[in-house]
Amino acid sequence: MGDEVIKDAKRKDITESIIALDAKSDEFDAKISQLNIESDRLTNLPLVETFNPPYKIWKTREPTMSESRQHLQETGCVSAPNVNVCLKEKIHNALEAANYIVRDNSDIDGLANHINSTLDKCLLYKNRRNYMPRKTPVPIRDYQNKYPLDDYTSVDYSIKEHGCILSDGQFLFHAGLWPYETIKPLSTTFCPQVALNNVLHKAKAFNNGRIDIFVLRVVNPKTKVFVFQRTGTRLGHENEVLFASGATLIIRAKKKIRDDFLVFNASGGQKKIPVYVLEIDIS
Repeated sequence: MGDEVIKDAKRKDITESIIALDAKSDEFDAKISQLNIESDRLTNLPLVETFNPPYKIWKTREPTMSESRQHLQETGCVSAPNVNVCLKEKIHNALEAANYIVRDNSDIDGLANHINSTLDKCLLYKNRRNYMPRKTPVPIRDYQNKYPLDDYTSVDYSIKEHGCILSDGQFLFHAGLWPYETIKPLSTTFCPQVALNNVLHKAKAFNNGRIDIFVLRVVNPKTKVFVFQRTGTRLGHENEVLFASGATLIIRAKKKIRDDFLVFNASGGQKKIPVYVLEIDIS
């Protein structure tokens, strides 16, 4: 009888020891996972090229009756798209893209659709999103949905806590006025059309009297960024990348593209203003 009691006690001790070891193992795995996450955040995000392949601009014509009938038979859609006749231009890089949307602002969707399609197919971009939290931190979400805010301290803290560093050579866009002080987070985008639309919103360009399109090239990156989701969110089409405060901006070139860009205000007023494209290094 005494031997059985001793054996039961030993079995209980062994079981409790195993449970304790399992708990420590789970705790150790959790710490390793957290360390891996922190290590990833110190790793530069993959370089994403949005103009490889280049964006093609075509001279087009309206479809013939025969082509319209064929399109209706094949797709069920009454309205047939214009037919490409000859290639007018190719956009190979960010600087060419910025110049193009300022010169020809009638191509509202074409360039944006090209960039969206490129990002949709880009595995490197999808890998980049994997470095971000699955759920956007509340301060960063509020920044995107409720801008402008009274205070950006919590936004800045969240970018520095959850964000990562970009790779050398990454190109992004911003529109506003130069010089720009990075005392608060800096919103950028993969698409120059989005940048232009943002500065036209709420008559900002009308009130400023000038538009500066920043073509930002990441050089010796030190400032963390947060890459926003593109799907399942109201503003995903903006393809936004948000820099923490304190980024260093160095202007390398500035060129006036036109001085007759038509802008409006809320009361229906209109005027023509100059537009400049600036090449700027950001770190």
